[in-house]
Amino acid sequence: MDPTNDYERAIAQAVDKMFLEDPGNGRHIIAAVAESLDFVMSVSDSKFLVSYVEWRRAHSTDSS
Repeated sequence: MDPTNDYERAIAQAVDKMFLEDPGNGRHIIAAVAESLDFVMSVSDSKFLVSYVEWRRAHSTDSS
């Protein structure tokens, strides 16, 4: 799942970092990422965050 803009890239980087720290807690990751960002997420950013966490969880054993 590839980010398409700077906000999505920031979200993906934050999710990836948190998955390295605690891959088993997706709901915690969503809240923690949302709070850690230095911008207010739009509706599409929020949808990307949820989708990216779901995708990352499904691909947690991949190197991508």
